[in-house]
Amino acid sequence: MLTEIKKNTSKNKIIRLGTTRNLTKMTDENNELLPIFKKIKTNFSVALKKYYAGMIDGDGSITKENKENKKRKLYCKLELTEDAALPVTELADIFDLSVSKRVRSGEKYKNAKPSLMITIAGLKAKFFLINIYPYMLEKKEECKASLISAGCPEHFFEDPFMEYRKFSYEYLAGYTDAEGCIGMYKYINKAYTFHYCLTSTNFEQINFISKNLKKDGFKIKIKKDNYKRIRDGIEKTYKTSYQLYVNGSHKDLTKLYNKLLPFMKIEKKIKRMKNTIKYNEISNMIDRRKNEME
Repeated sequence: MLTEIKKNTSKNKIIRLGTTRNLTKMTDENNELLPIFKKIKTNFSVALKKYYAGMIDGDGSITKENKENKKRKLYCKLELTEDAALPVTELADIFDLSVSKRVRSGEKYKNAKPSLMITIAGLKAKFFLINIYPYMLEKKEECKASLISAGCPEHFFEDPFMEYRKFSYEYLAGYTDAEGCIGMYKYINKAYTFHYCLTSTNFEQINFISKNLKKDGFKIKIKKDNYKRIRDGIEKTYKTSYQLYVNGSHKDLTKLYNKLLPFMKIEKKIKRMKNTIKYNEISNMIDRRKNEME
């Protein structure tokens, strides 16, 4: 009996429709921001700009599309699994965007989860990227080139505030939600083990974060991985990646997580951080009781 081979397919369905689309200008005849951009400016706080700079550096994409009139339309896309899509829906609310649900099927996507996706296009994309650009790290040059091609004057980026690479825990929270792994494992007959790891193919990015975490007293280890995988009988070599680990125990990770938690958005990572902190509290309580008994 022959096994039916399902075709690899990807289906998108709009589940939320934005109401302000195809905008042709940001300001009115009095040179004041249009209501939608005023609303965005009010709701898009500095903390959110830093967070989404980290999120886009990790999981976002910036693209330009050539039109018939030779002008390029700017796009910024973000897609996350449906069970971790709060950043997608939050940005959709702030920027009044449409949200699509993507469901993949077939052998290639047998382990794929449904995802939610937004596309910030045109003037909204320009407004979004201008606001997060000062805080970006990994895709900073790519973002700059895209904005210039979309009409931003080059002198706009000469301001030291725009160009200076900045580290913040708001940014790191966004990058952690995108590229971080929060581990809390218990092996049979052994104690819990904990880890925090970031992965990137950009060594400069990993090294910059490492240096700033070391300034705050964290012990860091960086591993290099030349990743290979066999698919359909063919060995494929992937781009070299780098993993940043925060060394130490649950006590060290508790210090880091207390800095990140106020800005984190993906629930499963928040839960693991809180569980690590709870474990640390219980461990400290047990240690105090032991000391009191001695």
